[in-house]
Amino acid sequence: MSPTDPDARAAELVAAMTLDEKIQLVTGFLGMPVQEGAEVGGEGLFGLTDEMTPPPGAVGSDGFVPGIPRLGIPALQLAGAGVGVTSLVPREGGESVSFPSSMSQTSTWNPPLIREFGRRIGHEARAQGINVMLGAACNLTIEPRSGRVFEYHGEDPILSGTITREELLGTQDEGVVASVKHYAANFQETGRFVVNSVVSERALREGELLAFEVALADDGEVPAPGAVMTSYNKLNGVYASENPYLLSQVLKGDWGFRGWVMSDWGAAHSTVESALAGLDQEFPHAHWYGAALKAAVESGEVPHERLDDMNHRILRTLAIVGVLDDTRPAPAKETAAGLETAQRIAEEGTVLLQNDGVLPIAPGFAGSIAVIGSHADVAVPSGGGSAAVRPVGGNPVPAEEGADLPQYWLPSSPLEALRAALPQAEVRFDGGGEAVAAADLAARSDLAIVVASQLTMEHFDVPDLHLPDGQDALVSAVAATGTPTIVVLETGGVVLTPWSSEVSAVLAAWYPGHRGGEALAAILTGAVNPSGKTPATFPVSEADLPHPEVFPMPPLPGREGPAQLTLVNILTEQQGAYFDAEYDEELLLGYKWFEAHGTDVAFPFGHGLSYTTFEYGDATAVPRPDGGLAVTVPVSNRGERRGREIVQVYAELPAEAAAPRRLVGWAKLELEPGETGEAVIGIPAKHLSTWSVEAQRWVLASGTARLDVAASSRDVRVRLEAELGA
Repeated sequence: MSPTDPDARAAELVAAMTLDEKIQLVTGFLGMPVQEGAEVGGEGLFGLTDEMTPPPGAVGSDGFVPGIPRLGIPALQLAGAGVGVTSLVPREGGESVSFPSSMSQTSTWNPPLIREFGRRIGHEARAQGINVMLGAACNLTIEPRSGRVFEYHGEDPILSGTITREELLGTQDEGVVASVKHYAANFQETGRFVVNSVVSERALREGELLAFEVALADDGEVPAPGAVMTSYNKLNGVYASENPYLLSQVLKGDWGFRGWVMSDWGAAHSTVESALAGLDQEFPHAHWYGAALKAAVESGEVPHERLDDMNHRILRTLAIVGVLDDTRPAPAKETAAGLETAQRIAEEGTVLLQNDGVLPIAPGFAGSIAVIGSHADVAVPSGGGSAAVRPVGGNPVPAEEGADLPQYWLPSSPLEALRAALPQAEVRFDGGGEAVAAADLAARSDLAIVVASQLTMEHFDVPDLHLPDGQDALVSAVAATGTPTIVVLETGGVVLTPWSSEVSAVLAAWYPGHRGGEALAAILTGAVNPSGKTPATFPVSEADLPHPEVFPMPPLPGREGPAQLTLVNILTEQQGAYFDAEYDEELLLGYKWFEAHGTDVAFPFGHGLSYTTFEYGDATAVPRPDGGLAVTVPVSNRGERRGREIVQVYAELPAEAAAPRRLVGWAKLELEPGETGEAVIGIPAKHLSTWSVEAQRWVLASGTARLDVAASSRDVRVRLEAELGA
């Protein structure tokens, strides 16, 4: 038996564990002292109170599993991830860099950069005593009004899965287990504890589940992501945490996943059913596992072999990632390096949606600029909920009295960064609270920049896709002055832009992270050439969406009107409140829906402008040994600035596939002025295949596929054909 063999190491430990120790390792607790009146969720944090504090030994994070010292099994300290290491309740040393949102990360279309981001997360986690990170989220943005869109990676499964995977692998490069969530079909926050997402099998396998499949793929070169977190919702009538189709058939069977499955906090609903379906660990209060699981094992309802498998999966993962026998001291924080990475992600993730030539602002610009709105004098926004990071430098915006939701801001001032970048300009600020005053400042300026924001968070979907708090009217009022107007969108996801024809330029900065102000100034002044591309479609109207409204939650039993459920009352008041969310768009997710219906969009998927121009040459496609294709296309920078181009390939499969046109691959090039480079896009056979419900496997259709080499889903530069299945 080799001590370096993770399976042998896990088997040895499991054989030495007592029944109580085995139960202990699969039963998780809150890892933080919960204070009465904590903001999120009501009735204390997530509905939990001081009475449910965890055992001693927790560092003060989201989750905690006591270790087994006699066997050298360390305690598990779990914290949220996605945009940084979270500290929902303050703990010593818990301040972290808050990175750009997942939408910003995905807009980079840059896997190596996101791998670096994952490493920053892993390093910071180790510095804080965390050895399991609860992220990233791989759900598709099927519902653009979801409060968690800022945590998700767009509407395309291949793009989402690829970017998510790099974050997870980067975290594990640092010896910290990475968990992907929320498996699966967690599309909206409204009623998330009781909603039943209804999705056909083929639509699941080619959509949401394909994103997870890509993220979790084991290529044999590095350890695959080590853990999966289940979602709160039901899927086709069965809760995710006790869903044998999701956990045993697909995840552990079809995909061969060898890590462990944990519940989201309070997402488990049973003991025997969950254990037999494939749930390996329950959080956060031993309601269904713990003593209840021990009794089920002793009675024979849950076989001892299944409990051993739960423990084996956890221990194998800890061994292969390097947590199990880690004797390294905690590293020092690397805040400066984290901030540098955060700024590069924000720069590459900012999307120039439109530009009539007003951008970039010349470095020697000596006129006057009005910066308006969104606390841009001191901060940039970030998303809220369990992904919210306690930022280094604190929250620079005092909480608004009477605000409905907690608000999260990061200490990075676009105003001051712009002043530093344009020392000869007069840059003035207006808070944007009164449109008349803002318009007056704009009228007295040579250029106006409206920074429009949208605060989103876990638990709450936004009511619609309009900018909140009258900001659409603010933009129109500023633009009506005749001063060239630039709009910067600091939002969780896509929004409506009814004023786009009135303004000169629009940038999607998303939630740009801890150095968002500096990144924005670099983009606006041309110090950085924008290269981001949209990971989701900006619609013209909500009426154009597959679902014009978020699926509503019915009233709770015994109550009038809709209500949000907390983890406490879900245990007692869930019966009778279930409702269906039927996603009958089937395969037509995101841009595929708009294309299939011939619907105009404001800004298409994959869209993003540059300060230079790119010319595509003739493309070629050759077969790969796995049945896929390799597409090669020369790309030339015809402008006067260095720039990056994201070359995308979309495939129209043979008719027998009965599938919508889809993204199948991309490559990102950086070119100097006048330089020509070659984009080589490797397309695996699976990306060209469809899921056969009858055969229960991926099928590559035979025939001619049309390949569109494009600058966006709607900007095709080269079209060619290739034979599949030959």
